Amino acid sequence: MTELFKIIGIGFLTLIAYLIIKPLKPELAVFISIVGSIIILISCVDGLMEIINTMTSFVEKTGLNTGLFACVLKIIGVGYIIEFSSSICSNAGNSCIAEVINLAGKITILVISLPIIKSLIEIIMEILP
Repeated sequence: MTELFKIIGIGFLTLIAYLIIKPLKPELAVFISIVGSIIILISCVDGLMEIINTMTSFVEKTGLNTGLFACVLKIIGVGYIIEFSSSICSNAGNSCIAEVINLAGKITILVISLPIIKSLIEIIMEILP
């Protein structure tokens, strides 16, 4: 719980610095926003590793395909990275690039998900006569 308050504090400090600097030097304000966001993301690494370790343990215990599990983790990671990157572009005032990043992310997610789709189709084909 204290980690959450630390993250919120960093977020508010970054926001205050951003709002103060933006009218004076907009390009520096974007940099402040990016640095603050990276600090927050680094603060979340321990939690992320705990999630990955727990999910890996579940996969090992159940005997699920680890390749498909890796695909799911990649999809989640791409989604977060795309959202983060798109938000930075939008905050910098370039919604066109933000939308292209979102589109590229969706295409990337579709490409990464192809093995999962293939496995589902194979399972369905086995079930059907």
